[in-house]
Amino acid sequence: MEKRAAVINDLSSFGGCSLTAFIAVLAALGVQPCPLPTAVLSAQSEFERFYRRDLTDDLPRWLDAWQANGERFDGICTGYFSAGGQLDSALRLIRTFRADGGVVIVDPVMGDDGALYPGFDRDVCRGMRRLAAQADVLLPNVTELCLLSGADYAALVQADNPLPQIEALAKPLAAGRGVVVTGIHCHHQIGNLVISGGDARLIACEKLGGRFSGTGDLFSAVVSGCVLNGKTLFQAAQTAADFVHAAIAETVRAPHNPLYGVRFENVLHLLTEVTTHADNKSTDKKQN
Repeated sequence: MEKRAAVINDLSSFGGCSLTAFIAVLAALGVQPCPLPTAVLSAQSEFERFYRRDLTDDLPRWLDAWQANGERFDGICTGYFSAGGQLDSALRLIRTFRADGGVVIVDPVMGDDGALYPGFDRDVCRGMRRLAAQADVLLPNVTELCLLSGADYAALVQADNPLPQIEALAKPLAAGRGVVVTGIHCHHQIGNLVISGGDARLIACEKLGGRFSGTGDLFSAVVSGCVLNGKTLFQAAQTAADFVHAAIAETVRAPHNPLYGVRFENVLHLLTEVTTHADNKSTDKKQN
């Protein structure tokens, strides 16, 4: 039976991010995406001009309708919240709609480069800690790791080799769950530290180009889909890193504006091939 994932995140017309990324990636991985939009935007918020419609008041009604229909989800994936009050709806989504054995994957979107995103405050951070505590898989970047753990971001990134400190901060968060700390800058590579079952591994890829909209959402979406398909967190993170790297490589071949994201549509076939290969292996086992 096809797995279903509820995805609570914003929908931006331009930027190749958020629900746009999740819907395409989960579908390519054979998981039915069921979006729950926190806001709709004419373009992602790094554009000079954009229109945003907050949907905080709509979320409870959306969940009421789902509950009346008896919906349940194998996966619940959380991303960007446009207001702190939306975190209560996310907690209700987990409490009410998770199927038996369902997996909760939390990308604790709060900030980057040591700073909170515009419109976020410490109250939102406290709410995000409550949500993060419900996660089976947690996907913070380095800034969000510091916000969740109370560590000093500036001191961390100034260290000659911050990786041991990052691992020390992430391991307590990994108790009883898997954690992937994303966006670790390692010389000419970008790394993701994966901690699961007491083991820790760094998965790194060559840096290509500059900073692009939506790469974090793509990474989270691939991890989510792979985990729901039974992959280990290490396998899921490796697949995600390879996919994002391929999408960036596809993008930098021609002139591009990083605000519009990466051309991930051109490499979605890589995820379809992963799913097909897994299905074939499963069929072979049954026949044998």
